[in-house]
Amino acid sequence: MNPVCSVHLVSGDDDFARKRRAREIAEELAGGDPDGDPGLEIIAGDGESAKTDEILARFLEAWRTPPFLVERKTVWLRHLGDLSVLDKPREGSVAAAAAAALLAAPEPDTFILIDGPGLDLRTSFAKKLKASGAAIEICSTGKATDRNFAANRRREIDDFMARNGKTIAADAAGFLADAVGSGSGNLANEMEKLLLYVGDAERITLRDCLAVVSRTPETMSWMYIASIVAGDLAGALRHLDTILDSGPGAEMRVAAALSSEYQKQIQTHLALEELHLTRVGPNTFSSLPESVKAEHPGNPLLAMHPFRAFKVCEAAMATPPAELARRLAMVRGAALALVSGGGEPRIILEQLSRRLAQRPGRMR
Repeated sequence: MNPVCSVHLVSGDDDFARKRRAREIAEELAGGDPDGDPGLEIIAGDGESAKTDEILARFLEAWRTPPFLVERKTVWLRHLGDLSVLDKPREGSVAAAAAAALLAAPEPDTFILIDGPGLDLRTSFAKKLKASGAAIEICSTGKATDRNFAANRRREIDDFMARNGKTIAADAAGFLADAVGSGSGNLANEMEKLLLYVGDAERITLRDCLAVVSRTPETMSWMYIASIVAGDLAGALRHLDTILDSGPGAEMRVAAALSSEYQKQIQTHLALEELHLTRVGPNTFSSLPESVKAEHPGNPLLAMHPFRAFKVCEAAMATPPAELARRLAMVRGAALALVSGGGEPRIILEQLSRRLAQRPGRMR
């Protein structure tokens, strides 16, 4: 945070991360204790009965009131429902007055903090805010399809563990990154549970994660895929039962997860070919020369944690590319049968699981 900046806005679609970041800024502005700071005035923006105009009017009134018996004051408009109301507001409206106030510098002894979703950095209002010197932070929910999603999520996990005096095994971190979904709130909750579960242990393992992490649809899909890749048919069928009992659309989620896994393994073979690697070991990616990394900036394996990249390659190299293509075709055939109603979904997926869990060369 820029301590000199007097206007701070936090937006984005990740509710947990946005609210957490706003709280952190409030703590910094209040010297570490916002609840005990007499100079902090909070205007609740998420009240059930209050209308937006009423909330903004209270915010402006608090802003315009000089500090009393304190050297400086902070006005926090907390959890406003939609910041887009400040972009192109109706002339003469309370929103227009609030937007104009934000673009003008507050008094030297006044700080402003607003958080809520809906601020689009591409709008003229946001651009004017930045030009006026306001500090703007966007907390967005990451998507698994984002190029750097896995690397960013792994970094978030490692940083959290380091702050709490722990380390986490690469396969355990990979499990968390893949299995808890994209929301940061769910990830934070599961990591807190892990800290309580392991107690004084310094290292968190995959076994710890499997014992504690909530059985979300993403978690069960991860465990099902892991069983298929490992050739553990009994485990795969057990996880499949749990997934199919989770509600409507579960069948297609299974097919989509399988399709994504085999596409990922095919892409792994292509990435290995690009790096001219025919064999990999635990230290392969950590010992690659920087020149190789610079030559292939878009290679997905180089964006992963080195041990994670090794495990991904190890799984993919157990099956030749032609076999992976055949399995992908089988998955798509099953998905077509599911969509067209060509049989009982559970039977279709059980039969598919039996065939996919066979080792290469034994499939019929």
